[in-house]
Amino acid sequence: MAGKRKPPQDAGELDFSKELADSLSRSEEAVTPTEERRPINGEQVRVGTSDTVWTILSISYSGKEVNLHIPNTNLERRRVMIIDLVYIEGQKLKEPEKPKINVEAIRNRIDETQHSILEHIQAEVAALKKFIRKEGVSADAPMDEFAESVEESWKSAVEAIEENLD
Repeated sequence: MAGKRKPPQDAGELDFSKELADSLSRSEEAVTPTEERRPINGEQVRVGTSDTVWTILSISYSGKEVNLHIPNTNLERRRVMIIDLVYIEGQKLKEPEKPKINVEAIRNRIDETQHSILEHIQAEVAALKKFIRKEGVSADAPMDEFAESVEESWKSAVEAIEENLD
């Protein structure tokens, strides 16, 4: 048979205010990083003490959370706090390479298009002038001006393109 329980000893008043204040001040220090660094998409990081290298996939609107993934896998972590990230130093983000432009091919294509369009317009203008003459109306001057203005427009367009190519 079990004996009687002893009554608890009277400890007096318990004062937790000092311990509570200490714990709150420590948690604020842990939450507030000394140097807040803004994450960049594509940057490589580690989470906590892990050795796994993650890449930042996206950053939340508030800037306090990121989505991570491991390249060439389907592994992702979502809503990771940025204070938990350890940035890998020495890593430089690569700027996208400028696409190589084949200037000669562009110039050849412009020349072919210019000749084709100008020949087509001149043929259509000649056919229209012939039709108009049959009907008894003289419209040679306006049609010739139109053909010349098209040629001048093409020349100015080609010059503008050439400036962009150089």
